[in-house]
Amino acid sequence: MLSRAATATLTAATHGSDSAAAPATLAATIDTAGQVATVVLIVIVAVAFYLLTCLIWPFGKCRRCKGVGKFKSPFGKAYRHCGKCEGSGLRVRLGRHVINHMRAVRGAGQNSTSKADKR
Repeated sequence: MLSRAATATLTAATHGSDSAAAPATLAATIDTAGQVATVVLIVIVAVAFYLLTCLIWPFGKCRRCKGVGKFKSPFGKAYRHCGKCEGSGLRVRLGRHVINHMRAVRGAGQNSTSKADKR
């Protein structure tokens, strides 16, 4: 069985209440914050790059017909148009939907303030 003094010393040693452990804890916290900031920066750059590519190339291949726009019959002589893309073989990418929504919201806000200014 441990005495009270031995228990207090053991607890202090294992829980880091020592003053020498404080700079190490601070350094670890700063290091972790730097890693989090780096990951956040990488995610922001990746999202910005994706949205930029959606501005340049707003369409992707239709997932159902794989961009062909039509399906062959089982015997291979007749075709029918893809119902999802209506035969175009294209779909609007998710990022372009986001860009279109942001433009619509911004445009609605500008229209409402410009109407109020004209009165």
